[in-house]
Amino acid sequence: MYTGTLIDDLVNTVERVEKRTFDNLSQEEERAFWHAVSQNQLTQFESGLAGVA
Repeated sequence: MYTGTLIDDLVNTVERVEKRTFDNLSQEEERAFWHAVSQNQLTQFESGLAGVA
């Protein structure tokens, strides 16, 4: 039966997976991971602006 909690269930699942993943990483490894993610997002953002100016 549909309960209307799909989004909440998905968010909770992602949070659980992230917690398990980062529990096994040192603080330096976690920082390196997020730096890599931010660099990837920045690259995608900049390519989307190519030719705008």
